[in-house]
Amino acid sequence: MKKRWLATLAAALAAAIPLSGTQQEKPKESRTAYVRRIYEKDRASYGDACRAILSLAAGEHTDADFAAIQKDLTGRAIVEEGWALGEDSPLTKGTLAVMLCRALGIKGGLTASLFGLTRRYALRECLHIGLMESGMTEEHISGREFIDVMTNGENYKSVQK
Repeated sequence: MKKRWLATLAAALAAAIPLSGTQQEKPKESRTAYVRRIYEKDRASYGDACRAILSLAAGEHTDADFAAIQKDLTGRAIVEEGWALGEDSPLTKGTLAVMLCRALGIKGGLTASLFGLTRRYALRECLHIGLMESGMTEEHISGREFIDVMTNGENYKSVQK
């Protein structure tokens, strides 16, 4: 009886401890947990923006890795290949504004049509439409403000349909 109990205990421990060299799959994060995690951040990251903007543009949430998401956004002309931003880079209002305008098809006014949709003019357009609140292009954006902006973007998209 004691040997059986020890064997059962050893089998349970062996099943719970991963073997060295094997990689356990990360549990899938729910959309609610994802939003809560972003909301609680002091600064949103470029990776957060890429994932959310792709969800906005594609109309569905994806669990793809950062490289695949960035490639998809580049293919959709939302992100430029020359942007040397890493996944953990702090997100600025200007960068988010450009991504948001491109994802929602916002062309901007006369100045943006003459000089292109730069961070400065995209931010001005987002402020004018009411997608974002005041700020400067190089100002970092908090997680809470990021969620607010993305909610405004979803609302704008649904009204434009």
